[in-house]
Amino acid sequence: MGFETDLEKWKAGYFGQYCMTTCDKTCCDMRNVSLYVNGNELIKIFGEKINPENFKEMGIKTANAKGLYSIESKCFCRKFDNDTRKCLIYDRRPLSCREYPFLVEKDAVIIKSGCSLTKGDPEYKKLVEIASLYGKVIVKRAGK
Repeated sequence: MGFETDLEKWKAGYFGQYCMTTCDKTCCDMRNVSLYVNGNELIKIFGEKINPENFKEMGIKTANAKGLYSIESKCFCRKFDNDTRKCLIYDRRPLSCREYPFLVEKDAVIIKSGCSLTKGDPEYKKLVEIASLYGKVIVKRAGK
């Protein structure tokens, strides 16, 4: 085992449940998050191959050297159901959605400020427990 494995298990079990039931869904509000996706993930979100001529109006920036596209929009993600307040493709969401809001560093787990997970939540306490086993601290900070 290792920290990354334990973190992934926590995200699937504890955080996944929190995300789909308790969270205020700021990740899905594209005004708070720049989403970086590869070509296949772009198709998952938009449902079809997209004409690059339409990228600008859709809030998509052309792929960078690593083959990633940036989606920046002034509205909720296209796969966010505003009525149920849930992600429609949660189990197969893009990697950048899966990783958000966590950034793992040598001695810390950084939770980006857009995340509504707080110290009082049982899920947060479990994350602290896991991080402590590996000598990491939890830090919440601003940023995308």
